[in-house]
Amino acid sequence: MHEHQRFDDQAATWDDDPGHEERQVAVAKAIHEAVNLTPRMSAVDVGGGTGRLSILLADRVGSVVVTDPSAGMVQVARERIEAAGLSDRLHAVQTDLAMDRLEGAYDVVWSSMALHHVRDLDALLRSVAGLLVDGGRLAVADLDEDPDGAFHADKVDFDGHHGFDRRRLAEQLARAGFADVSFMDATTILKGGREFGVFLCTATKSA
Repeated sequence: MHEHQRFDDQAATWDDDPGHEERQVAVAKAIHEAVNLTPRMSAVDVGGGTGRLSILLADRVGSVVVTDPSAGMVQVARERIEAAGLSDRLHAVQTDLAMDRLEGAYDVVWSSMALHHVRDLDALLRSVAGLLVDGGRLAVADLDEDPDGAFHADKVDFDGHHGFDRRRLAEQLARAGFADVSFMDATTILKGGREFGVFLCTATKSA
């Protein structure tokens, strides 16, 4: 619970950090280049926080459901969506997709910097596969493997993943029902005088 609490507390000022904005712009650009998005598509944003990534990609798809376990983030996302004039096509719901079910079938699922907070990643990936239509596309951006945990060194209670080994993540995706897994470098994050790589991983839901 403490992670959700921390995000609740930080939600209101989250987008004030220029690094967060740069990251989401870079991830949105990478997704736009890697996935053929069309206005007929429905999307789900996993761990969407304030909804910034989905707002950036809103013009490329028909509708987006922004999901996040943090009530504070979802509240901010609803305000941001309304301020952007996108309430007819985007809506935010508080849900943890590793445990909860979302109704409907979707064409694309995207996510930025959320997976490393999910303890049971296999459960989440199976859940996401269940949301996608056959041939549906997954696009997730997250940290490359950070074996010494430097990225989250300032979070004493962090109990997620210290980034991801691309090969192992590809194997997890295959087990969850995805094919055509590929990786590209999306951006880097400068933190504590070090640069951390962020990848974009795309995959297709197997029929």
